[in-house]
Amino acid sequence: MRCTPIPYEEQSLTLSQELPSTNSPRALEGVRVLDISGPAGFYCTKLMADLGADVVRVDPPESDPDHSPGPFFGDEPDENQSLYRWHFHANKRSVALDISSAPDREVFDSLLAAADVLVDTLRPSEAQRLDLDAQTLRESHPALVHTTITGFGTVGPYVDYKATDIVAQAMGGLMALTGYPEDPPNQVGGEQAYHVASLHAAVGTLMALLSRDLDGKGADVQIALQDSISMATLQTANFNAYTWLGVLRHRTGLNHAFSSQSKPTTARTYPPTLYQCLDGWIAYAQHADPPLAWQHFVEWLAEFGAEQELADPRFEDLEYRRERQWRIDIVLTEFAAQHTAQELYHSAQRYMLLCSPVQNVEDLTKDEQLRDREFFVDVEHPELDRSFKYPGAPYKLSETPWQLRRRAPLVGEHSREVLGDWLGLSDAQAEAMLAQGESGND
Repeated sequence: MRCTPIPYEEQSLTLSQELPSTNSPRALEGVRVLDISGPAGFYCTKLMADLGADVVRVDPPESDPDHSPGPFFGDEPDENQSLYRWHFHANKRSVALDISSAPDREVFDSLLAAADVLVDTLRPSEAQRLDLDAQTLRESHPALVHTTITGFGTVGPYVDYKATDIVAQAMGGLMALTGYPEDPPNQVGGEQAYHVASLHAAVGTLMALLSRDLDGKGADVQIALQDSISMATLQTANFNAYTWLGVLRHRTGLNHAFSSQSKPTTARTYPPTLYQCLDGWIAYAQHADPPLAWQHFVEWLAEFGAEQELADPRFEDLEYRRERQWRIDIVLTEFAAQHTAQELYHSAQRYMLLCSPVQNVEDLTKDEQLRDREFFVDVEHPELDRSFKYPGAPYKLSETPWQLRRRAPLVGEHSREVLGDWLGLSDAQAEAMLAQGESGND
């Protein structure tokens, strides 16, 4: 049976739906979140802010380069111009408080009493020193959802060890699987440990809020970076392979994740997944499985007269192909080198083959699929008298839509406003409360 190519323009399904108004209710509208987290928690609170929660970022009055690193807009080393801060703190508000000082701590405690959620990344010793440990908070704020993200949790010999993204990737085993077999372990880009932990923290926080709606009781949500990354490492059968078969998976570079194993008797030959083309790279590996994929793969090559000897019926046998994988790789390498990534992508999709371009950030900004889904949005920065393009959300909600309502706050920009909204203070009362903190810190 010969595969009939599907015209590209017919592959897209058009869903007719009316997008909700920007005035639509938001999923977490009315939820107050106090954010004193470091980088491991930034995405957690961003997710809640994007869903409509009133997330108030407690920024230290003194600049913290770990929280607002470069690059900076205009190459000006100012935390308010940190592109990192812009991304993670959009939709939040900011109050400037030094919670280690008594006057500012009084303001913070007042806000904490009005909050639904507290998110921090304090190690146990730090939390105890600030009286923000789980036991103290539970006694003084029984309805509070307290989410804490640390390197190693709250029990065990490592509880007070410091941890960054690379530490978590190393301790969680992910680095051992990343890179080429002949090279040292590598770090996965994009601060994946921080993001994975933040995702788990956000999910746990939402579950705790839902539970509180039912019984009125707060909860402690404790997330460990090592736990989060260990789960990512062990998910793809790596744990079962080791405990059941004694097989220790390791780095395979650009080859299939299961292409090399520690026991020679279980080794199998898989195709590589990356091929260079005229303007970049494509990822493609499906021609090994399932049966029809090989037939479609050969027909795809034949459309361009590039099938060479792969049309030989003997290649229809899986074991025959595996023994000659090296030859298949040569044919595909020569074929890819003569075409652009987009040409290969769309022509392969007509045969229902899983081929795709390897895109960089510039490619993403031009991607027609992301464009049609309105993934990127413009955000105004009034103080700079211009707007900037921001990435959107990885989800669509029909009734309570995601909205990017405001740019990241300047440090302390909303101090008076938040005291008014959360504590019911007048402008004069808020000013007096903040002034007391400032004079006490002198």
